[in-house]
Amino acid sequence: MDASIRIGNLTGAIYQAARPVRMSPDGSGDATLTYKCASESSVITLPAYLTPHPFIPQLKCYEASLDRENGGVYVITATFKGVLAPNPGALAQYDFSRTTSEAPIETHPLFSFPFDNPPVTTREMALIEKSLAASLPFLPIIVPFAANPKADLLFAKKRRGIDSYLKIGSVFKKTYISETIPTTALMSKVGQIVSAPSPAPNPPSGQDYLLSGVSWNKQAGVVRITEEYMLSGIGGWDPDLYDADGKASVDGLTTGGLDTGGLTGVNFGPLV
Repeated sequence: MDASIRIGNLTGAIYQAARPVRMSPDGSGDATLTYKCASESSVITLPAYLTPHPFIPQLKCYEASLDRENGGVYVITATFKGVLAPNPGALAQYDFSRTTSEAPIETHPLFSFPFDNPPVTTREMALIEKSLAASLPFLPIIVPFAANPKADLLFAKKRRGIDSYLKIGSVFKKTYISETIPTTALMSKVGQIVSAPSPAPNPPSGQDYLLSGVSWNKQAGVVRITEEYMLSGIGGWDPDLYDADGKASVDGLTTGGLDTGGLTGVNFGPLV
């Protein structure tokens, strides 16, 4: 007669000799256990999700499978996952990328920075649009406008059909593991201006980082957390729109000492 199958704690199991355990670079670990139950067993137990590993309790059951061999012997294989490193935060993995995104040519720093006194004023912008609509071959000099080479340059670019440019940006990602999900304190800082997270490159003068997102995934006893930071353009993130809150570092880590890779100067990005 076939045995009944239930979910619960392992009892009466005959553990097999092979008990592989693997630790990943981020400090997470997984293990596989195989055990057998005699054919005369009336009840076969599959380990429940999050059941502790019988020999490594920080690993928790993630999944289990059941098979039946010749002779009526039942074979159960269980996979366990968890955190093995004593300080997994020190084993965080990092990604950094320089990116480009399309932006209106009027917002290029050549025409818009400094923002409180832009080289091309809003009235000049309106005149440029009016001249373009009228298909004028040149930007007229109309009182009270004086000659402005940068306004002329912007007009010439837009007459050639150049309406955008590639704005240079940067994204820094930090991925680490934990036994628990992210704290409310960390999640509440999404959308806030923060200090450069270690070991991200120092931002150029006048630029800063924004914590743009936090995501996490839990599998048995291990939670994998990813923090994503975006570097601002020239002038920094607008404190009227994004809470600066003292620019406190979210994890208390100091700025890292990685080479900045050319981020030490102002880089307006190419006109296209």
